[in-house]
Amino acid sequence: IIAHDLRSPFSSILGFSNLLEEQMKEKNYEGIEEYAAYIQKSSKHAMSLLTNLLDWSRSQTGKMEFKPEYTDLKVLIDEAIILANDSAKQKSIDLERTFENSVPIIADKAMLGIILRNLISNSIKFTNTGGKIVVSADQKPEELTISVKDNGIGMTEDSIKNLFKIDINHTTLGTAKEKGTGLGLLLCKEFIEKHAGKIWVESEPGNGSVFYFSIPKN
Repeated sequence: IIAHDLRSPFSSILGFSNLLEEQMKEKNYEGIEEYAAYIQKSSKHAMSLLTNLLDWSRSQTGKMEFKPEYTDLKVLIDEAIILANDSAKQKSIDLERTFENSVPIIADKAMLGIILRNLISNSIKFTNTGGKIVVSADQKPEELTISVKDNGIGMTEDSIKNLFKIDINHTTLGTAKEKGTGLGLLLCKEFIEKHAGKIWVESEPGNGSVFYFSIPKN
């Protein structure tokens, strides 16, 4: 699955860079802005996939140790939103955090950051231009539940059932034809389970999606 999905962006990069080279030699500048945009988009997809693949391999080989420590969820969410801002701005999507106060939690900061980045990135992918994504936190005595809600295209029940299965090549193009492998969601599930937590999603076609995950407070 991963090898197949890596071929696609690199084929685009090679193809459009060859076109650019030929047109530059001929001093024909028509369409070069469009070709450059395709190269950038394909490069971002390849980089995202490789980053998730690296995190996945580190986890599977035991090189990403689980190191829970005291941290502030609000700070981690703000960092994830800042990293996602460029992608959101390209589609005029509003990213919002619903709470203002600090939320103390004991968790692995690196893993929690990866979870938040992947869930927000996933929502951007399936939200239309001008849409909105809201990140919330619900504190209970024993656990903390974080949600990432979008008003995007939503999913069918069959799609939801296959989201966290590595043996099923479940890929859907985003609203701007973005591609993915679902590896990011598999990472989220694995890292959440390391925290003794769980992840689930509520969605309907045309009515957006809400990804939830909960982790114990202690």
